[in-house]
Amino acid sequence: MQMEKLNAKLTELTTELQALEDELKAIGKGGDTTSVKSKIEKKKAQLAKAQLQARVKEDLKTVALGTSKINYMDPRITVAWCKRNEVPIEKVFNKSLLGKFSWAMEVEPSYRF
Repeated sequence: MQMEKLNAKLTELTTELQALEDELKAIGKGGDTTSVKSKIEKKKAQLAKAQLQARVKEDLKTVALGTSKINYMDPRITVAWCKRNEVPIEKVFNKSLLGKFSWAMEVEPSYRF
């Protein structure tokens, strides 16, 4: 379902990019092409981002990322890594896991397992 939405978005972005390139050709050398060129660059960036999202989604569809954080990884290691690399802990653990692993939040950044 989600892959279908991403594929539809990719198709839509490709169509829009093609329309902008056709518009640029229609304007030719005589008109003001700067606005169309900037729109094309933005659309290319959007397309690249969407392609990356689709690739990541496809690669990670068989991996349950949340399960390993809860069941297999020591939260002290994750918290120490977050502190060492200045990554907000909220980016790694959701609210319920923050409450569940409150005992691990006081670990030093230099913690070694």
